[in-house]
Amino acid sequence: MRAFCLGNGPSRKSFDLEILKTFGTVIGCNAIYRDFTPDILVANDSKMSHLIYRSGYPLKNKTYLSDWTPIPRMVAQTMVDDLATDGDDVVYHHADGVDYVTEVKEDMVTSISPHIDNFSYATGTRSIYLACELGAKEVYIIGHDLYDLNDTIENIYTGTEGYADKLIKRDSNIEYDWTKQHRNTFDTFPNTKFYKADLNTSEIKEWENCKNLEYVSFYELRNLRKYFGSRP
Repeated sequence: MRAFCLGNGPSRKSFDLEILKTFGTVIGCNAIYRDFTPDILVANDSKMSHLIYRSGYPLKNKTYLSDWTPIPRMVAQTMVDDLATDGDDVVYHHADGVDYVTEVKEDMVTSISPHIDNFSYATGTRSIYLACELGAKEVYIIGHDLYDLNDTIENIYTGTEGYADKLIKRDSNIEYDWTKQHRNTFDTFPNTKFYKADLNTSEIKEWENCKNLEYVSFYELRNLRKYFGSRP
């Protein structure tokens, strides 16, 4: 299985996403569903997960949501004073001081955990780990821009619903460090080949000596039929 794992960093704006489905399984993150339908959508954040579900997207599209466990409505009523839903089963999360309750229907959702080894994986890093769990032996990492020179996280959906209104700083806590989460995934799946695609091929210090990691430029991937022409 070949997987294309799409982050929402600014670099992927220049990439033709539709053509990727011709060459492998496309796994997207969070709000990408607003503009594009990947083969698999992944979300870890509670608010974003509930926004995605309420949009109706997971009723017809394969979706993986973090700790998405339906409970009887009457159980949720013991945790939330004003339960504004009539459904028999709901999913409840409490995050950042907010209660999120969403009625569930027949859907295409699979629940996943963000907790892997000693890390709390972010949506992007979790999507790549998921690709490996699903059997991918070739993983292309596109639009996962990590951090800029000021340690700031850039996202093409910044300022839209479910996202911060402005750029935020990198979390210094090792548990939440994206580069270390990626490294953990590379090390966990030594028989999977990872390709970090970007506008340039600058190497990541934390990923030194990863024998199953290769850097590839967007320029090389621009003509996918040529790039994969001689590849299985």
